Amino acid sequence: MKKFIIFFASFLFAANLDFSPCYQKYKNIEYSVPISKNLRATFYKPKKYMYYDPFTGLYIFKYPNKKYINLLSDYKLGWWMAGIKKGNVYGGTLAGDMLFLKPARLSVNVPNTSIISDLFCRAYGIGNGRGFLRGDFVKHFAKYGYWGDIGIDVDKNMVVRYVDPFYVKGIKPGDKIIKINLKPATVESFEKYVILAKAGEGVVVKTQKGAYPLVVRKKIYGFTPLMHFGIKVNKNLLITALPEKIIKKYYINPPAKLISVNGKRVRSFEELKYILSFCKDVTITLQKDGVNIKIPLRK
Repeated sequence: MKKFIIFFASFLFAANLDFSPCYQKYKNIEYSVPISKNLRATFYKPKKYMYYDPFTGLYIFKYPNKKYINLLSDYKLGWWMAGIKKGNVYGGTLAGDMLFLKPARLSVNVPNTSIISDLFCRAYGIGNGRGFLRGDFVKHFAKYGYWGDIGIDVDKNMVVRYVDPFYVKGIKPGDKIIKINLKPATVESFEKYVILAKAGEGVVVKTQKGAYPLVVRKKIYGFTPLMHFGIKVNKNLLITALPEKIIKKYYINPPAKLISVNGKRVRSFEELKYILSFCKDVTITLQKDGVNIKIPLRK
């Protein structure tokens, strides 16, 4: 066992030495990464920016670059990788690829706004202080400023978790997606045909019940079907926005606590999305200053 530990430590040391050419290549990276002739990406908030992504914390801003880094789009993550920026090299092993918008991870935390490099000095993505956002995701957001959405959320096994009933017909939580655009339904195919798709593009989703044509729309942070009524809810179930007609009719101003839907107590944001997946017409109960107010919503 002792010999194995010494060997493994020596191998790590040798691997770190192999990143020295990559450090020379990326050592000037500090607060932002030049990704094209006139754009930069960062996880630090700049004074001015074109796009901000609340899902990942990524900012895109304009800046003239004499040289820029070609982030990989056609990727195959390597075993040995490192986060590199000015004064730092953090070498490690790949711990996990991205899961939808959840960043990929190395066995070590990588510096904020660092270049993620393999031993051949190829740039795979940008570190966010813990994991990293792959190059294909960075490029997509820099081009469009949004992620794609088709009105359904799925887990890694392609089982539907939540549905927007105003946008999707025939699919319910618990259904399993079998194919996407005639390809086997996987995390990778969902990323390609949904998250990294352009708004307006068509997608055919097949479940065990049948095939459903859907259209890609822009993904909205903190979305629930209540937004179709002009109502916004934060992660703590506080109503942060109400339409003027509801404010005037029920004499209630946000913030107010959402406590139930159709008489069923709601205790989490995830539970709220699940309940709202099954019907369009609902009655929500809000609590304001100790008073419960029932508001029927109909479309």
